[in-house]
Amino acid sequence: MKRTTINRIRIGEDLYNMTIDRELGVITSLEKNIGGKMTGGTGEAGGEEALDAGGLLYLPAMSDMHIHLDKHFLGEPWKPLQPFVTLPGQLAFEKAMIKTMPTTAADRARRLIDLLLSHGTTKIRTHVDVDPVIGISHLEHVLAVREEYRGVMEIEIVAFPQQGLLRSDSVKVMKAALRAGAEYVGGVDPAGLDRQVDFSLETMFELSSEFGAGVDLHLHDPGHLGLYTISRFGDLTVQAGKGGRTAVSHAYCLGQVTEAESRDLAQKLAADDVAIITSVPIDRPMPRVDQLIAEGVRVHVGCDNILDAWSPFGNGDLLARGSRLAEKLGWIVDEDLLRTYPLISSGSLVPKAGDPASFMLVDAMNPKHAIALAPPREAVFSAGKLVGGRWKEAAERFVAPAALTSL
Repeated sequence: MKRTTINRIRIGEDLYNMTIDRELGVITSLEKNIGGKMTGGTGEAGGEEALDAGGLLYLPAMSDMHIHLDKHFLGEPWKPLQPFVTLPGQLAFEKAMIKTMPTTAADRARRLIDLLLSHGTTKIRTHVDVDPVIGISHLEHVLAVREEYRGVMEIEIVAFPQQGLLRSDSVKVMKAALRAGAEYVGGVDPAGLDRQVDFSLETMFELSSEFGAGVDLHLHDPGHLGLYTISRFGDLTVQAGKGGRTAVSHAYCLGQVTEAESRDLAQKLAADDVAIITSVPIDRPMPRVDQLIAEGVRVHVGCDNILDAWSPFGNGDLLARGSRLAEKLGWIVDEDLLRTYPLISSGSLVPKAGDPASFMLVDAMNPKHAIALAPPREAVFSAGKLVGGRWKEAAERFVAPAALTSL
């Protein structure tokens, strides 16, 4: 058995010694640290190692439910953007920019995955562009990269017809993408881009039913048009028996109508079991997250754009994105700050033996302080493996900080 013991991890108000099975990727034991007692092996020879966290705070690893692995500019020379005027114009601009990039979708996927791991994200849902021009080439690259990172990063893939499902005549290529391994049917603006709300939505769900896939819709269409679209999306979710497997991303319209109108739709979303995913925009209205949660709607957060043709902003730090959400909503009391974690993580703030060994260690007093501060990640573990944070950086430089000294 290959075991790692990490001593003096702060969980709640107390310090614990945690033992991890690196082969199984789970926490095997968790015991209170009494009087600074250290446990564990004396090196790697016997497959055991012991590390000292020195009081760093435990936080569960995070899940980014809206990202684009295939079309960011990380690691590329600076690319000036153009002001957004129309969606078709922006789509053409994005196409032209990606065409000039010297890197492959696989190169870009690896870069972004490594960045996300360094910040403590170990699960993602990525939208990958497909259309009749590029076919499923981006998807094939991302599928290959997913295999490379299997056991470290959990990756769900949405076949995403960015140019419009109907507008770009992408039904055939969507079928090819779903056969190849995509698990979700994507779509974008059934009114604003496809110009056929019901037909566009019905086509998405027909694909979903044919291939046993979920559905994740990008929706920027505003106001009451957006409300109608979400309502029909919910109806189709129920008709297709897809409750728990569908989501609407962005859904700005939920913040553009009255509270009474958005509450009525929130109650329907909860009944239909449709999730809402937000990237917490600061330049436009967004869904009333506190209202959605109160009505029982599943809500997730994603980073979405990270230095791409749409925005030069974003660094892939989901903890910082959760902090932005709490600040934007005025969540300043302890109870509210803690409400942020289920939106960015499926893990518990209080781990137990048998849980996946996917977590991060940060220098913070408690989880409330951590969400307010969004401190640097000192260490990130995924399925028992050290995959990010300052500990990993130090190990790669062959310089062992005190926290990495084997005991």
